[in-house]
Amino acid sequence: MFCCHHSEPFESKVDSSHDHVTLFQNVKVFDGKSDALAEDLEVLVEGNFIKAVGPKLEAGEGARIIDGGGRTLLPGFMTMHEHIISCESFDDMLIRPYWDEIGAKMVVRAQDLFSMGFTTVRDGGAWCLGLKRAIDDGTVVGPRILCPGAALTQTGGHGDFRLPYQNNPFFSPSSQNPEHSMLQFLGAVVRADGVAEVRRAARANLSAGAHFIKVLGGGGVASPFDPLSSFQYSEEELKAAVEEATNFGTYATIHVHLDAAVNRAVDAGFKMVEHATVLKEDTLKRFADEGITWSAQCALFLSDPATSPAYSNDTQRAKAQIVYDGMMQTTEWAKKYGVKTLWGTDLIGTRKAYLELFPTEWTLRDKVFSPAEQLQQATKNGGEAVALSGIKNPYPDGPLGVIEPGAYADILLVDGNPLKDISILTRYEETINLIMKDGKVYKDCF
Repeated sequence: MFCCHHSEPFESKVDSSHDHVTLFQNVKVFDGKSDALAEDLEVLVEGNFIKAVGPKLEAGEGARIIDGGGRTLLPGFMTMHEHIISCESFDDMLIRPYWDEIGAKMVVRAQDLFSMGFTTVRDGGAWCLGLKRAIDDGTVVGPRILCPGAALTQTGGHGDFRLPYQNNPFFSPSSQNPEHSMLQFLGAVVRADGVAEVRRAARANLSAGAHFIKVLGGGGVASPFDPLSSFQYSEEELKAAVEEATNFGTYATIHVHLDAAVNRAVDAGFKMVEHATVLKEDTLKRFADEGITWSAQCALFLSDPATSPAYSNDTQRAKAQIVYDGMMQTTEWAKKYGVKTLWGTDLIGTRKAYLELFPTEWTLRDKVFSPAEQLQQATKNGGEAVALSGIKNPYPDGPLGVIEPGAYADILLVDGNPLKDISILTRYEETINLIMKDGKVYKDCF
């Protein structure tokens, strides 16, 4: 998993004493906020937090001194929309629902993300709290995880992957007791219809440990039966989901693609939207004026639908063409109005397809955003999104995504300057020379 020397990435327990001290010297620092690198700074880590940032710091006896050799030091990356459970194509997940196989591949998916420098991952919908606990207690190595539990879907909505005879008990005499779809079986979605059911499902997720609420509020690309232009959930149901999240001290985010559904979601009170691929210019201006956070994905929606390995059938490719045709303009308007944008991919599929497509998120965003803007999306903006979880934030003791005193010590050392050439991050195996999470070094090329 990791090249060079590493601190036993598969050991059963991590060091929980947090009494180690590390001083990074001879580095150029990207703090997550700035537009340029800072030189002549050192970074001191004590335990699992950054203790100090400044010139000529004193580390004390017994500290480890790392000479960065002029490399770039920056916060661990944060991807705000992944599906750790979706480590097969949808077609394969529908016919091969072996939970132990999916669970094993979820561990590998998390470790792949970690090896690419992503020390925090926000899941876009599914139960992965068990994996989070196994990572947090040191059983396996991986990133910090935030999880919404099962995404809320209406009957016939984006998350309702039942086959027609399962969806409708009157479809045939043999289907009087419709079964759950495999995505429901795996905990990726929960069907909830009506205000009372939406409230119940949201409350159940949050009481079981979810960190925020995810609602499927419009048509989707991967789903075979719902039109992309469809409105999903009534306004009253949408408002109920927002209210329940707020009551628990956290937030709700919503899957929507097209302009009308996006504005409807904002009208209902959502302060964050996922995808929002085909928008009008006025809508992006509204985002900026009202402080709406855009959770955007480019590797999926700006890859050629005709050839992308993310899609496995003609229905998906036809829908993907619609969002592909509008996504670039939406992205340009988001930049124009300074919309707060998150970094994520929403990619599903086999490990081979995932590793092929994931690095293109860097290069496709580079067509619109400067390297500094994109790095801010993948660090500071992600940390601010984590903080929106309020009392449900599983990492409440300091900020994430920044290099500053008091922040969690999630740190990368990169050979080269990604603020000049973001594409070096696509060669992560050779260019990311050190990965530290929570003050502990996992990849070490020094």
